[in-house]
Amino acid sequence: MKRTSLLFLLTFSLFTIQPNSVEAQFGIGDAGGNGQQGNQGVGNESGGNRGAGNDARGGGSIADFDSLMELIETTVSPETWEALGGPSNMFPYPQGVYVDASGTLKEIEWPADSDSTNKLKSILVRPPAAGTSEFGDWKEPSPMRYVSLQRLLNENNFSQTETAESIDCLAGLSQVRYVFLDQDDIILAGPVGGIESHQGWYRDQTSGRTALRTDFFITCLASALAKEPFGCTIDPTREGLQHAAHIAAMVKSNNIPISAAPEEMVVALGMQQIEVFGTAGDTPIGYVMVEADRHMKQLALGVHPMPPGAKNYLDIIEQAIDQGPPQDLLLRLWFTAKPRAVRAGSDGAAFEIAGTPIRLSGQNERAVANGTRGHVTKDPRTKVFVDEFNEHWSDIRSEYPIYSALESIYHAASIAELVGRTATSPQQQELLTSLAAVDTTSRFIMPTPRQVESIAVLHTFRSKRQRHHILIASGGVAVTPQQTLPSSFIGYPSLDKHSLSETEPTASKRWWWNR
Repeated sequence: MKRTSLLFLLTFSLFTIQPNSVEAQFGIGDAGGNGQQGNQGVGNESGGNRGAGNDARGGGSIADFDSLMELIETTVSPETWEALGGPSNMFPYPQGVYVDASGTLKEIEWPADSDSTNKLKSILVRPPAAGTSEFGDWKEPSPMRYVSLQRLLNENNFSQTETAESIDCLAGLSQVRYVFLDQDDIILAGPVGGIESHQGWYRDQTSGRTALRTDFFITCLASALAKEPFGCTIDPTREGLQHAAHIAAMVKSNNIPISAAPEEMVVALGMQQIEVFGTAGDTPIGYVMVEADRHMKQLALGVHPMPPGAKNYLDIIEQAIDQGPPQDLLLRLWFTAKPRAVRAGSDGAAFEIAGTPIRLSGQNERAVANGTRGHVTKDPRTKVFVDEFNEHWSDIRSEYPIYSALESIYHAASIAELVGRTATSPQQQELLTSLAAVDTTSRFIMPTPRQVESIAVLHTFRSKRQRHHILIASGGVAVTPQQTLPSSFIGYPSLDKHSLSETEPTASKRWWWNR
């Protein structure tokens, strides 16, 4: 007698088949104990917009899902559907990328009289380093580079079709370490290790991080001030879910060989719909969110290799197969903010920020028979994969630049949230409002797919006397700047001693300069 379990998720679908005799029941030869097949594709239509969601865990869901489940149940006979696990195995759930600026910063204790404090003081007020030009090329390295947001706004008409690359890339800053508030200006500062072009992105040669894009910062600032997230969802169509449920039933009843299941599932699900919300879709930031979400799922499914020493989700299932396959679980994976550390002067005029702003998160919910979402449950496989991904984040970011670009969005969100909270003078508020209102969409047109083809991967392995087949089909991204900061900051009196006038360039109209 065969043992079969099924896990079918809305946009991250998994079902596992565990026969005692795979060869006899599915007609598969006995060559090899491990195998993997994949199917994928990308559409090339431009993106659209819709309203923002509210779930802080990211992504989106299918509207009127109860009606959709009834529609699917009419496609598969009740007896077969019940054998499949029924609607308890299919639910809408958020996943993808979700940036909320309010959660990007946290509180942290820093000793006020340590050596690091004295070093900080010297960094902020020191003259240009030997061999460093105060106004050199923006791609050249600098121990500390300063950017005036007021002068940046005055420097250029952002709506024109061509703008200096230095403005597009925020003078080469890949990280903002310090923020200074003047009565009528806001100044950002951070080290620059030298800028190079790498796979279509400008990146810092020392940190390996992508240079912060000014249009990314403007988008995040608008989001932070409005307290509205932005992102995207990738959802299968109603027809696709109907067909997928039917194919699952056919595989379960042995009418489709497991070897043919990936291709059949891709055809059944068809093209999945992409919607960018909260910001324009046909822009670099829209493209980055969509591509990063898709690529993360592909890494999880083994379509692309993880860095050496890191395991994908299929590897982890195989490693823990003695615990049995996942059953009746809804797996959710999403990028979210990792709150950054902030220390502030007591007068609120100087701030220092540190820490990685992004992490992958995961959660499981137990499916219940009546089709409602069940209680949150813990599955060690999900935790292991999430921990693996975060532990190897720097390696993943180096191997696949799309993640460095995604990280830069979270970095920009944390800075936007910080200045949005702390820049309270009328002049500062007017500056932020003017920046947030800048329309960069007319300059940065970058077609983002409106549809993507579904991905299905079959992973086959043998454990003891059983051969296991795991079929996963995948098909959301969201940004909420408020999650990037803590609610309050630790006072740091020594920062009060640093005057902005000590850092300003000789040419008072220059929008960026070195120290």
